[in-house]
Amino acid sequence: MGLFDFLNKRSSGLSIDETLIALSKGAVLVDVRTKGEYEAGHAPGALPVDPKKLHDDPLDAIHGDNILADRDAAIVVICDNGLRSSIAAAELREKGLLAESVAGGLIAWAKDGNPVLPGPYRAR
Repeated sequence: MGLFDFLNKRSSGLSIDETLIALSKGAVLVDVRTKGEYEAGHAPGALPVDPKKLHDDPLDAIHGDNILADRDAAIVVICDNGLRSSIAAAELREKGLLAESVAGGLIAWAKDGNPVLPGPYRAR
């Protein structure tokens, strides 16, 4: 399957309103951008996760050793524009997890008036 086939068949992702509803219901927001991108600005509460670490053990990559984490929670994946997050969400779904990406990524998030916070990358 080529890139254009993938882009035509991929899910369009959650709208910003759908994302906010999912987060209000306990979904986990996972940011799959680079350390520098994350530190420049991210959605509040977004967990920075290296997308390469999602391949082996996604729940450990997301939650680490947090004993209070709800490992059954839905996962909402975000990146800058929605492309990397849609790929990551599709891989998570293939592993049997409830996951979706944010359509338009952090660009759409900010354009809708939601806060974007600079800050350190806190790897687990």
